[in-house]
Amino acid sequence: MEEALIKYTNVNIRQQEHEVLEDINFSICPGDFVYLIGKVGSGKSTFLKSLYGEVETNGGSAYVLGHDMQKIKRRHIPELRRRIGIVFQDFQLLT
Repeated sequence: MEEALIKYTNVNIRQQEHEVLEDINFSICPGDFVYLIGKVGSGKSTFLKSLYGEVETNGGSAYVLGHDMQKIKRRHIPELRRRIGIVFQDFQLLT
């Protein structure tokens, strides 16, 4: 089995004073195609923000493309974002 490109193990995500997501266990391996769906307010956007360093993770371990998201330095975040491909629902790729 190939090493995961994204691997979250027992991760918690807070936004301001609110615990948005708890005990996340998630991985994406090369070749995976992933849809993230759920109800409004379920934490989808917050989870995506944690992948590209907009929201901090705590507890457990969170790795994205070899970066430890709990220890990543601010100066490394632009490089990480250039390597991630996320298409947002409202990006209007088509006219």
